[in-house]
Amino acid sequence: MDWLAKMIGLPNDFLHSQADTTGGGVIQTTASEATLVALLAARKEVIRRIQSQFPYLSPAEINGRLIAYCSDQAHSSVEKACLIGLVKLHFVPSDDKLRLRGNALRQAIANDKENGLIPFYVN
Repeated sequence: MDWLAKMIGLPNDFLHSQADTTGGGVIQTTASEATLVALLAARKEVIRRIQSQFPYLSPAEINGRLIAYCSDQAHSSVEKACLIGLVKLHFVPSDDKLRLRGNALRQAIANDKENGLIPFYVN
């Protein structure tokens, strides 16, 4: 992916070929695949972080409490990714202009946290 980073003028921090950076990436073949890969990467990272704080929790216990968010107007790939990733999905109602609004998302997250869920992904 260095070629793309160079083509669009990104700083060297985005280059995979640089030894002192974490740059790099991959181009996915479909929107559905990209959504799934992003969700799985986020899920893996949040499980790792929670286990580092609470080593007695199993990945399955953590995964069972994870919840993702998207607008009720989101592409069907988001729901499919959550089904494959075995995580709950909260469809946040959009406004009259079909936008996901911050206040609605914040309220959904607060409610889910009160119910013991772990917010980890917004699409």
